[in-house]
Amino acid sequence: MKIGIMGSGAVGSFFGSFLTEAVHDVRYIARGAHLAEMNKNGLSIVRENKKITIYQTFSENVEALADCELILFCVKSGDTKETAEKLKEVIHESAYVMTLQNGVNNEETLVEVFGKDRVLSAAVYVQASVESPGVIKQSGRYRLVIGALSDGGQEAAKKISVLLNEAQIPADCSQQIMLRKWKKYLFSLIFNPLSAATDRTIGQILEDPHLREIAAMIGSETIEIAALSGYPLGEEDIEIAFQNAEFARKHTTSMLQDVRKGKVTEADELIGYLINKASVYKKSLNTVKTVYYLLKSREKNL
Repeated sequence: MKIGIMGSGAVGSFFGSFLTEAVHDVRYIARGAHLAEMNKNGLSIVRENKKITIYQTFSENVEALADCELILFCVKSGDTKETAEKLKEVIHESAYVMTLQNGVNNEETLVEVFGKDRVLSAAVYVQASVESPGVIKQSGRYRLVIGALSDGGQEAAKKISVLLNEAQIPADCSQQIMLRKWKKYLFSLIFNPLSAATDRTIGQILEDPHLREIAAMIGSETIEIAALSGYPLGEEDIEIAFQNAEFARKHTTSMLQDVRKGKVTEADELIGYLINKASVYKKSLNTVKTVYYLLKSREKNL
């Protein structure tokens, strides 16, 4: 299959590498020093203690994806609308677009651009980072849960799930993908903003009783808005998030990676979405807002 990686950062590059090894025609869209290094020396992926280097189509031009049948959409949330519009101009009308992004609102934007039947979503579970330009480092467990947003995309989701598993990417297919995404979103909101605002890894948050309590309060506020939005999460989902965090103690969250590199985070898109939802339901998110403001203050001083 011809597959495009729209946004070849840590997540896109990591999962794309399996598809390349499975002899699919994979094209990677990237930019800057990361792209320059990939074109010069290839894309290196360090999976636990195994390192592979792949040489494929690396480009900053979305036209390289013109004949792709599947697009793994992995750009930052703030770039979703603009990137999707550019992509729509070049890809075939039969191509599927599957978002591997954080949060639960990118699907809405992609559906506006491509239509509900062509958009798939994936809940991503992986600890990966760009160690240096052209080098991706991963550790721990990894898998995808994918699903369609309409009945028209169900068959495509099943076929892509099979394709991913054949490429050695553990991938389940869910009939309730947005509920799964909200559960992943819950985990992200509990740990991602707090880690970036306090410069702490997930393990350090778990070990600090004060930060751990703040994280739990964020979880409680999040499940309240989730339930009002039609996704019935409960206290048990917060407990599961903390249990899963034990497997990611050494993980530097994506927001903390951005802050440490002097980049703007996805706070406006990821946290802002929840805050906006809460305002619709006339609910207060005192803890979430406090962490958000602390993080925005840190961003301002980058």
